[in-house]
Amino acid sequence: MKKILLVLSLFSVFILDSCKSYKEIAYIQNVTPDSIIKMSENIPATITSNDALFITVSSTNPAAVVAYNPSIYIQPTTEETTNQPTPQMPTYKVSAEGYINFPGIGKLKVAGLTTSEVEAMISAEIEQNVSDAIVKVEIEGNKVTVLGEVVSPGVFAISKERLTILEALSMAKDMTIYGRRDNVLVVRETENGEATFYRLDLTKSDIFTSPAFYLKKNDVVYIEPNKSRKSNSSYNSSKQFNISVTSTVISGISVIATLILAILK
Repeated sequence: MKKILLVLSLFSVFILDSCKSYKEIAYIQNVTPDSIIKMSENIPATITSNDALFITVSSTNPAAVVAYNPSIYIQPTTEETTNQPTPQMPTYKVSAEGYINFPGIGKLKVAGLTTSEVEAMISAEIEQNVSDAIVKVEIEGNKVTVLGEVVSPGVFAISKERLTILEALSMAKDMTIYGRRDNVLVVRETENGEATFYRLDLTKSDIFTSPAFYLKKNDVVYIEPNKSRKSNSSYNSSKQFNISVTSTVISGISVIATLILAILK
C-alpha cells in the first residue's frame, strides 16, 4: 500500500510539473474562441536621413522606363566568373536634408515619408510619360535583430513594412525551451537617437495592443533565459571551476611527488 501511495505521489508531482511547464512555454493563453481584441495601430516606418533606398520602375514597355532605371556595372572579383561586368540597380542615399536625386525627375524630398508615399509621389511625376508605370521602393538594410534564447539568433532583413514580434520569432525558428515567454524585451531607437524599451508577455493577449507588437526597422528583440537555464549555467560554470581546481591540485601533487622521489634517489 505504501508503494502504491508513493507511486501516486510521484505521478501527481509529474503532472503538476508538466502543467507548470506548459504555462511557461505556451503563447497567448488567456483567449477564448470568441475573443475579439483590438490590435495596436501598425504605423509604417518612415524614411530618415542616411537611409539608402532601392527604387525600381517597371512597365509593360521596358524601353519607356529605362531612363528611370540606370544600371551600374560591377566588375567580377573571382576568376571563375566571366570578365563581363554585371548590371545592378543603384541605391539612393537620403541626404542629411532628406532629399534624393532621382533620374528623370531630379531632387525629391523623401524624409518623413513612408515607402508607399514615395512610390505614389514618383508615380505621379512620371505618369505623363509612362501611364502604366509601377514603382517599387524599399529601404535597404531594413532589418531586425533577435538575440538570446532562440534557436537561430541573428539579424533578419525585412522586405515588408508590416512585421510582428511573432513573425520575427518565427524567422529565428522560435524560442528554445529555456526562453522566458513572459518578459520579452524590445529595444527601439527613436529618430532623435534615444532608446525606448518595451516588455512583452507573450503568454497574454495584451501583446496585440502593445506598440512593440509591430516591429520597426532596426528593432532588437532579446529573449531572456528562464531560471532553469540560469541554474544550469551556474552549475556548469561551478562544475568547470571545480574540475579546473582539481586538475591543478593533482598536477601540483604529481610534481611534488616527482621531486621527492628524485631527492630520495
